[in-house]
Amino acid sequence: MTTVSLIIPTLNEEEGIGEVLREIPSARISDMGYELEVLVIDGGSGDATRKIAREEGAKVILERGGKAAAVRRGIRESTGEYIFTMDGDGTYPPEAMPDMLRVLGNGHAMVLGSRLKGKISSGAMSSTNLLGNRILTGLANGLYGVRVSDLCTGMRVFKRSALGEREPRGRGFEIEAGLHALLARKGMAEVPITYRNRKGVSKLKTRDGVKIAIRLFKDRF
Repeated sequence: MTTVSLIIPTLNEEEGIGEVLREIPSARISDMGYELEVLVIDGGSGDATRKIAREEGAKVILERGGKAAAVRRGIRESTGEYIFTMDGDGTYPPEAMPDMLRVLGNGHAMVLGSRLKGKISSGAMSSTNLLGNRILTGLANGLYGVRVSDLCTGMRVFKRSALGEREPRGRGFEIEAGLHALLARKGMAEVPITYRNRKGVSKLKTRDGVKIAIRLFKDRF
């Protein structure tokens, strides 16, 4: 049976992590013929994030290096051929996982959960973040020659075999750009998703957009 791994980086996500884990459609994924493992990679939360995650049955791993380091650690520690990454703040819909798996099975290396092709709940994304995402997505499309609508989505699934021995580069929120650089030309698709209001405080800063742009250029050239 093929294993599907879900990696959730967390830092002080006690308001959202329990609901996220409870919403995972484990039965539907099992009915598709997959075995599911869930890894919460925690950055040293000072709240009850790790306790809640363990109570909900997730494997919890401590990794204090930031979001990108958490994703890389999750890739190394996981066993699945298909690997999801998803934020733990309740903004992304776990129920979209089966649809994304079906599309991934059509020969793609990575499938993005696109907020821009789906629905954004009122107040879930600021106009500044929306504009920044559109600019970064346009930049990625130009640099890598593969058109997507939502570069910065925090929900995606990719094939371990498509990565090979390489790891996505970057720090913090650059990890989406690092994965894009490695997998864009190996076949990508998108599934519309609903982006919901977060539970807790956002950690994304304006300067992160500049870092993502630099990462796109560095990895391209």
